[in-house]
Formats: sequence, structure tokens, C-alpha cells
Amino acid sequence: MSVHRESDAVQPPGSAELMAEIQQLRRQVEDLAQENSDLTIALETTSQHGDLVEAQLHAANQRLRAEVAERQLAQATLQDILEKVTRDKTDLEMILKATAEHGDMVEYQLYTQAVETMRQSEELFRAISEATPILMVLTQRPNGTITYANSTSQQRLGLTADRLAGQSLAAFFADEADAEYLQNQVNLQGYVNSYEMQLQQQSGERFWVSASVHQLTLAATPTLLTTFYDISDRKQAEAALQDSQAQLQRQAMELAELVKERSAQLQQAEDKYRIIYENAAEGLFQISTQGTYLSGNPALATLYGYDSAAEMSAAIPHVRQIYVEPSRWGEIQAYLRRFTAASGFESQAYRQDGSVIWVSENLRTVVDQTGELQYYEGSVREITSHKQAEGELRQQRKISEQLLLNVLPQAVAERLKRGQSNIADSFAQATVLFSDIVNFTGIAAEASPGEVVQLLNAIFSSFDRLADRHGLEKVKTIGDSYMAVGGVPQERPDHLQAIAELALDMQTAITQFRTPKGQAIQLRIGLHTGPVVAGIVGSRKFIYDLWGNTVNIASRMES
Repeated sequence: MSVHRESDAVQPPGSAELMAEIQQLRRQVEDLAQENSDLTIALETTSQHGDLVEAQLHAANQRLRAEVAERQLAQATLQDILEKVTRDKTDLEMILKATAEHGDMVEYQLYTQAVETMRQSEELFRAISEATPILMVLTQRPNGTITYANSTSQQRLGLTADRLAGQSLAAFFADEADAEYLQNQVNLQGYVNSYEMQLQQQSGERFWVSASVHQLTLAATPTLLTTFYDISDRKQAEAALQDSQAQLQRQAMELAELVKERSAQLQQAEDKYRIIYENAAEGLFQISTQGTYLSGNPALATLYGYDSAAEMSAAIPHVRQIYVEPSRWGEIQAYLRRFTAASGFESQAYRQDGSVIWVSENLRTVVDQTGELQYYEGSVREITSHKQAEGELRQQRKISEQLLLNVLPQAVAERLKRGQSNIADSFAQATVLFSDIVNFTGIAAEASPGEVVQLLNAIFSSFDRLADRHGLEKVKTIGDSYMAVGGVPQERPDHLQAIAELALDMQTAITQFRTPKGQAIQLRIGLHTGPVVAGIVGSRKFIYDLWGNTVNIASRMES
């Protein structure tokens, strides 16, 4: 093939037209290079925008992972296109070089290949834009008229491609200020990345998007590639999160107010407790597990004769020093370990001056959440007067019971104390004894009343001791007569033998006594065995008495 150069003197026919065509081809190659650069920018835009959206999408909603994967596939495809265009550019440069060396025919082939590359690149770009979930819109500068919108844009904006074409993209901005902001940013730095705003559909419904804008030159026309990624789900999640945060803040404020209110109430309760604690009539205290006083109120110090609880705590290293019986604190601890609380523990305790008082304590254990013993707390009051009254009452009761036993048999007295008022018993066999001092009237006439009473008391007291020795029951004395019974009120089979032995002992005992004038005293005794009735008669100065023929015969036997 012959090579033609521009410096040749003679040019073939039609060379001017061919040169013009070659010049046009060169311009188209330059345009192709520019479009290749624009495609590279578009690819970078898509990549940058997609990565950011992917991160936001992952944080907001993982249900869009499939769409991100699809977008990544589209990016890979677009990258392949870029690589192909780059290879085509290299090929074109080689062809241009060959054209200079090999003539106009190669230059014509370059033009044909460049046009085909441009056509294929545009078709692939449009195929990718149709497949991506991102809204992609091409607009003319500077008026912002839409020249192309992918299917995702048509779907989200609610208009077909032919209705979108020729409209201003800013007409779909929910806020007019967004259009001004985007234009200013493009003018200042040539691009916009990830600007959050709202778009408005044809129906008026709004949705959130992340917008990116880049400048391109397509077909020698200044163009803006604007991409919108739908972030409505993330915005809804953010709004829900903000609502939750606002609600939590409100709840926190309410809780803070409640805590403040409860703190005030607690302080009032503590103040009230402190007033009660300091002015309580009973001593209040806390004792450690080691037995030392942790705290005490003024009443406690006063009770034990100290000026203050602090002075008392310093003077008493261990609480057992309080008790007259040092083992008393150990006994209280043992009880608390078993029952956790004790009330009415009465003990003798020392005051500061060494005097002894009676105290009554109420104690309980205090444990933590794990059940571990922390300390003891309780109250104490002095009961010395109460204990003295109790002692006197016990003594009086003892005297009263002894007086009652002097009047009634013990078994009958117990029945009477239990509230039984009508006491009457029948005995099939009993032995009754009557005794009488011989010529007691004459003896009494010769002696003073005191001497008479003293003599009778000595004689009858000796008979009482004899009756007790034989386990027999004294019934009563009438004047100088002494009455006893065997087998009543407790039945016994040897009642006759026991009464007979008592009678003999009484005769022996009487020989030891003398009248005031020194004369011997004689005793008559009558016995009889048989059925009797025994019971209590009267409501005042009542006595335990016997009735029946057996009693009458024993009385006659004595006379």
C-alpha cells in the first residue's frame, strides 16, 4: 500500500474532501477521549456513591443487600466498559500514529472504529443505568433540563421517560433551596457527594435520597450526571430512633423528677425517723457482729447512766459487759441465729454506777441481699419496778395459796382455782376421826384467853404435823375438837390403818402438854369407817366439810 503524506506536491483527486473528513475524524476522536474521561468520572461517581450508600444501607436495613450486590455487578460491568474504552483509546492512538505513516485509508478506518466504540459505550452505559436501583438523571447545563432518566427514576418520580424529558430536575426537589445549594457546590468544586435531601413525586409524596452530582461532556454538550439513592428506610429508622431517644429523654426527665421527689420523701422520712429515734422513750441501738455498739439514742445512754451514746460506746468494749450474767449475750445470739428475732428478753444489767437493773430487750438480725449477717438492732426498756412488783405479787400469791391450802385440801384448792364452783364428791369408803380435850371448859376457866389460845395452837399444830406424816387430811377444828379423815379427797385402801395410827400418835403427843396450872391433859378419840360425802359449802369463808352417817357415828364414838 502506498503512503501519502501531506507534504507531497501532488495530491490525488478528492484529497481535500478526504482531509476534511480526517479532520472531522480527529475531532470526533477528541470527543471520544472526552466522553471516555466523562465515563470514567461517571464510573467513579457510581462507585463512590454506591459504597457510601452501601454502608448506610447496611446500617439502616440489611434487606437491601441484594440490591447492593446488583449495583456492584453493574459497577463491575461499567468498569469493563471503561477498560474497553481505554483499550480502544490506545488502539486509536496507535491508528493515528499509523495514519501519519500509512495514509488516509488508515485514518478513515480509525474514524469508523471510533464511532462504533462510542455507540457501544453509550449503549452499555444506558444498559447499566437501567439495571441499577439508583436514580440516574442527565441534565443540560446550565438550565438543568432533563435529557435522560433511567427506569428507576421514572418509577420513583411517577412519570414516564417522555414526560420527564424536557422538565427541570429542580421541579422535583421538595425544598427549592436544595437546587441552589447543589448548583453552588458544583460551581465551587465541580461535584457534590452524598447530599441528603427530599424529592417530591408527581403525586406529591416525598421521599429521602442521598444525591451526588458530577459534570460530564456528552456529544460536546456540558452535562450534569445526578444520582439519587433512596434512603427513606434509613431516615425512617433514624426518625424512629430519634423518637425513641426523645421518649427516653422524657422518661429520664420523669425518672429524675421521681427520684427527686422520692429523695425529698426519703429525707423527710429520715428526718422524721431521726426525731423519733432521738426522742424515743425506749433505748434504741445497733450492735455489730463483734459485739460492739454501733449506735444508740439518748434514751439508751440515760437508761444505763451515761451522758451520751458515744460515751457509753467508748466505756463498753463489748456488750456482754452490760449483763450481770456474761453468758446472757451468747444466749441471745444463739436464739437470734435460730429465729432471727427475739422479743421480751429479760435480763439483769449494770448501770454506770454499778447498780443493777432489770431490762427487757427486743432484737432482730439485719442481713444483706445475700443473707449475710450485718449487725443486730433492737430496743431496750427498764423493767426494774415491774420485776419488783412481779416479785411482790408472786410472794402474795404464794401466801394466798398457802392460806388456801390451810383451809382446803390441795386437790380441792386446785379445782377451785380452775374455776370449778360446785365441788361435791361421794366416797364409798373412808375413815373419820374426831378428838376432844377432856374437861377443856374447866381448863379454860382457870386460864387467861391468851394462855388458852396458845395451848390449843400448840396441841393442834402437833396434830397437823402428825396428819401430814401419815398422809391424812385435816378437815377442821371446832373449839377444842379436831377432825381428820383418811381416804378423802384422795382414795387410799389403807385409810383405816392410817387413821388408827394417827389416833395412837395423837394420844402419845397429848402427854407432852400441861395446863397452865401444870396438870396433865387427856384426849378422847372416836373413829368410824363408811361412806361419806365431801364438798365445799358457802361463798364466803367456805370450808371443806364431810357429811353422812359415818361422820355422825364417829362424833358419837368420841363423846
